Amino acid sequence: MIEDYLDTLNERFKQFDIEYRKQAYIYYLKYPDPPYKESPDRKEYVHITEDELERMAYGEVSISVKKDEKIDSDFDLIVTDSEFKIKNKRKDVYISNMDNAFTEKRELFDKYVDGEFGEYNREYLINFSYENGYFIYVPDDTTAELKIESLQDSNSSFTFKNVIIIGRNSNVEITDIYEKNNVGKGVHGRNIYLFCEENSRVTYNYIQNEGKDITNLTYVRPTLYRNSEIKIIDVNIGSRKVFYNHESKMYDNTTMKSYGINVSKGLQEMDIWDSSLQYGKYSNCDINIKGVVFDHSSTMHRGNIDIEPEGIKSTGFYGSAILLMSENGKGNSKPALLIKNNDTKSKHSSSISSLDPEQVFYLRSKGLNEKESEKLIIEGFIGYINDITNNTFLKDSINKLLKL
Repeated sequence: MIEDYLDTLNERFKQFDIEYRKQAYIYYLKYPDPPYKESPDRKEYVHITEDELERMAYGEVSISVKKDEKIDSDFDLIVTDSEFKIKNKRKDVYISNMDNAFTEKRELFDKYVDGEFGEYNREYLINFSYENGYFIYVPDDTTAELKIESLQDSNSSFTFKNVIIIGRNSNVEITDIYEKNNVGKGVHGRNIYLFCEENSRVTYNYIQNEGKDITNLTYVRPTLYRNSEIKIIDVNIGSRKVFYNHESKMYDNTTMKSYGINVSKGLQEMDIWDSSLQYGKYSNCDINIKGVVFDHSSTMHRGNIDIEPEGIKSTGFYGSAILLMSENGKGNSKPALLIKNNDTKSKHSSSISSLDPEQVFYLRSKGLNEKESEKLIIEGFIGYINDITNNTFLKDSINKLLKL
C-alpha cells in the first residue's frame, strides 16, 4: 500500500521540496475521495485501481524508450522521459524544469507552488510523489505565445507537476500537447497549476492524445486574481482510462470560459470534470463540454458551478452534450449548482442523444451515403471549437486528431 512508503519516497526525493511533499502526503492520508456511484450498473465510470496508483506514485522507467524523432519540431519546450529541451530564446520568459526552478526561482516557488496542494486525494498523491515537471514564468506586461509538447513513453509510469505563472497585465496563449510515444500500459499522473495575476489575459489549450492502453489522471488548476481572464480549450482523445479534472479558483471581477471536446472509442473510459470555485464578486464562469461515444466506450461529464457566500453579483453556466454513436456505448452527465448566496445568476444544461434519423435522411437525400452523413453530423457537433479560436496551429492540431 502507498501508505507504507513515506520513508522510501523521502529517500528517493532527498531535499527537493521535501517539506511540501510531507504536507501533501498528510493530506493524501487524511482526505480520501468520497465514493460515488454514477450509474445503476457501474460502481465508477473510471475505476483507477490501487495497483495503478502505486505504480504511478513509485514510478516505472521503460526499458524500451525510443529516441524522439520530433525533437526538432516547432515547439518552445519539448518534454520526454529523459530530458527537457528548451528551444524558446526569449530572455523575458523563464522556462525550466521544477527541479531547477526550486533553486533558481525560489521566491516564486515559495509564493505560488508551496501554497497550492489542490482539493482531491489523488491530486495530493501526485503533489507528494511528483518526479519533475515544467516551470514557466511570464513577467508583468509581457505578450507571449508558447507551445509545449510532451512525449513521455507509454510504457513508463510517473507523476509530473507543471506550473505556469502569468504576471500582471500580461497576455499569453499556451498550447500544451501530450502525445503518445510507443505502446504500453503506463500510468501517467500530472497536476497543472496556472496562476493568472491581476489584469492578465490567458488562453490555455490542453490536448491529450496519449497511448491507447495507458491510464491518465490530470488535474488542471487555474487561479484567477482580480480582473484576470482565462479561456481554456481542452481536448481528450487518447488513453484507455481518462480522469480529467479542471477547477478554476476565481476572485473579484474575473472571467473564465471553458470549452471541451472528448471522443471515446473501443473500450475507453472517460470521466471529464469541469468546475468553478467562485470566491470573488462579479466573477463570470461559462463552461461548455461536448463528447462523442463510439463502440463499447463510456463517458461521464461532471461539473459544479460553486459560488461562495462572498461571490455576490457573480454568474455561472455549465453545459454538457453527449452524442451516442453506439448502442453499447454509455454516456452520463451530472451537473450541479452549489450557490451559497442569493445575489447571483446561474444555470446548467445537459443532453445525451443518439443521431437524429431525420438529419441522416436529409443528408442522404443530398447524395451522401450513410457513413458520410454520420461523419458530417459529428464534425458539426464538435466543430464548434473552430469558432472560438483564431490560433491556426491549434485548429490544425485539433482537426487532425478529430478526423473520424
